[in-house]
Amino acid sequence: MTAHSQATSVRRRRGRNDIRPLERTIRWVLMLVALSVVLAPLLWQLSTALKGPGESTVGFPGDLIPSDPTFANFVAAFTTVPLGRYLLNSAAIAVLGVTINLVLATLTGYALARIPFRGRGLYVSVLLATAALPFEVILVSTLLVTRGLGLKDTLIGVVLPQAVSIVSIFVMRQAFIGIPNEIEEAAVMDGAGPARTFWSIMLPSVHGSVAVVAVLGFIDSWDLFLWPLVILSDPANYPVNVGVQFLSGAFSADQRVISAATLIVMAPPLLVFFLLQRQVFSGLAEGALKG
Repeated sequence: MTAHSQATSVRRRRGRNDIRPLERTIRWVLMLVALSVVLAPLLWQLSTALKGPGESTVGFPGDLIPSDPTFANFVAAFTTVPLGRYLLNSAAIAVLGVTINLVLATLTGYALARIPFRGRGLYVSVLLATAALPFEVILVSTLLVTRGLGLKDTLIGVVLPQAVSIVSIFVMRQAFIGIPNEIEEAAVMDGAGPARTFWSIMLPSVHGSVAVVAVLGFIDSWDLFLWPLVILSDPANYPVNVGVQFLSGAFSADQRVISAATLIVMAPPLLVFFLLQRQVFSGLAEGALKG
């Protein structure tokens, strides 16, 4: 190596070494900003929920830390409205929604990925195109069909119209596409039928993607608001997102109690994510969400 090449190499290394501390600083600053944007509303809700009746709920940042923390607002959230009943309704909707979505999305994704049939590409294109349509576009027609089936004011009527997600089908399709053909061929050569190949070979290979679909399905089911508000008329059947609206009266509302109820509503999705985060990240790593 010539002296000129050595000098050029040294300058490049020095340049990279000079840039790396700046890059690290910028990354840390950006991460802290993003973390602040995410956590600031949550901390503010927690602060408000822990404040007593005599404390202000509008000052910032001086009143961020409650002077006399209390859990009375969480108790009031359960006594002011039947919050426990609303939570059970949301749990039932979420369990039904996740179960049906998992079954339908997994089977449909497997068929679109591994079973050749005429017009499969067109079917996938049309299916993905429908994902761009908001639910409000078909709200009236869905209401008429649901009422015609006698499912108005039932939890099944809340679940079925949105029982399977197009995104979930696409996630499972991409996961099954990523499995090498040799694995399926080896199972067939060993005498495994279609059902056993799917259940014992293919499905365990995409367990990470199944976790992704389960978490996304739970969050979608738990966050339902507009459709339950339209299809349900009996307050006893309301999910928690609809039921907590009764905490805000026509003339007054206790922001402390509302904040406490909001934190209670947020807890189950966060708990599900933390319990399944390893499987979710595994599903993302195996390319579950790649186009």
